[in-house]
Amino acid sequence: MTSLASWIGVDSRGPCSFYMASDSRISWPTGGSWDFGRKLFAAASFPDIFGYCGDVLFPSLVLGDALTLMDSGLVFASHDGPQTRNEKLGSLLSASFSTYPPEARQGFTILHAARGGEGMNSKYFLWSVEWTPDAGWISTALEMPADSALVLAKGSGEASVKEYNQKWCKALGRTSRSVFGSFCESLASNADPKSGGAPQLVGLYRTGPGRYFGVIYEDRKYLLGAPIEEGDCTAVEWRNSLFERCDCHTLKRLQLAQRQPRPRFT
Repeated sequence: MTSLASWIGVDSRGPCSFYMASDSRISWPTGGSWDFGRKLFAAASFPDIFGYCGDVLFPSLVLGDALTLMDSGLVFASHDGPQTRNEKLGSLLSASFSTYPPEARQGFTILHAARGGEGMNSKYFLWSVEWTPDAGWISTALEMPADSALVLAKGSGEASVKEYNQKWCKALGRTSRSVFGSFCESLASNADPKSGGAPQLVGLYRTGPGRYFGVIYEDRKYLLGAPIEEGDCTAVEWRNSLFERCDCHTLKRLQLAQRQPRPRFT
C-alpha cells in the first residue's frame, strides 16, 4: 500500500506552508512490488496538491486526468475558493467512478490540500475523500493545528509514520523538518514492508500554485519516486531527508540554507 503523510508549516507570523509526502512502492496481492510508482500530484495553475493510498489504478488515473483538466481551466475557475474546488473534485471523482467496472473497485483514499488567499492572508485546508465497498463515499475536512504538525497519516505505514513522528517531535518539537525527517526514517526502517522506494514530496507556499520538490535520498536524486540522472535539475527545489535545501548538482546543503542537524534521541 503506502505511507502517506500531510502536515502544515507555521512560522512566527502564522501558517506558511502545507506538504504531503509519500513512499513510492506499489505492491500486488499476488506478490511482488515496484518502487517507482507516482503517488503525489500538484496543480500547475492552482494552489492544490493531492495524494492517494489504497487502490492504485483508479486514483492514479483519475488524478492524472483531473490535473490536466484543472490546468486547462476545465474544472476549476479562477475565482473558485478551496471549498468549491474540493466539491468540484468530488463531483469529478464520483462521475468517473460511476462508470468504473464494479468487479475492479477497491477501497482508496485521496487527500486534497488547498490554499485560500495569498501571502499573509493564506489559509490551508485538507480533505480526506475515501471510497470503501461498505460505506461508499466519505469526505472529511481535517482541522488544522495551530503550530507545525502532522495533520494526517494514512496507508499501511500509518502506525510507523506516527511512531517516528512522535519520536522526532519529542527531540525537536513540532516542526516541518521533524515531520519529514521522521517520515524518511520510518521509510528507511522497513517497518512497513508495503512502503518503500524514495520519498515523494509536494507542497504549497503562501503564494503560487502547487509545487513539486526533488528529494535527495540515500545519495541519489529523485522526483516523484523516479531517479534523476540528467536534465536541468534546477527547475525544482531540492530537499534532503533532513528537510535541508540542497544543491542538486553537489547533493549538499545550499551554502545559505539553514542547517538542520539530525536530532539526538535519548
